[in-house]
Amino acid sequence: MYTKATVAKHPIHPMLIAFPVALYTATVVALIVHAATIDPFWYRLAFWSNLGGVVMAAVAAVPGLIDLLSVPAPSRARVTGIRHALFNVLALVLFTVSCVIMGRHWYGDQVLRDAAPLVLGVIGLGSTLIAGALGWTMVQTHHVGIKPTEHHGLRMADEVDDLDELIVPPSGQPNAGFPYHH
Repeated sequence: MYTKATVAKHPIHPMLIAFPVALYTATVVALIVHAATIDPFWYRLAFWSNLGGVVMAAVAAVPGLIDLLSVPAPSRARVTGIRHALFNVLALVLFTVSCVIMGRHWYGDQVLRDAAPLVLGVIGLGSTLIAGALGWTMVQTHHVGIKPTEHHGLRMADEVDDLDELIVPPSGQPNAGFPYHH
């Protein structure tokens, strides 16, 4: 199933998700280094990485939602897509709260007063990793966003949600019971 949100026939959502993943990771790393050094540079880097990750996650969510809504409702692909979206929303919320907490200390001494932003960031990064695994499943298992393999000479009798559900009968065997006809 081709994705609906494209630029020159290339899916937009996979192009954009690299930014929040990288920025969320930079946030957690910078917070760890800041906690170890108490250097305000790392606090500022963590804050701006966090803010950039939140903004880019919101931007990536728009074509992701368009793609999700185009996946057939009664399918494993839709269930996986919803889980993918929920883990991404959880990460977005956690990093947004972390960013707000860090922003409150911006005009102070720029030192973490508690571990909340770091804990939220670690949990948010874990949620992002789970969402990434589910996104991988969307592409690799359910074939969402990519051109399916063409089966020349076969006509589908029933809609198939995933290409891995296709069963090609051995040559010379009758095709009774298979979801397509010659």
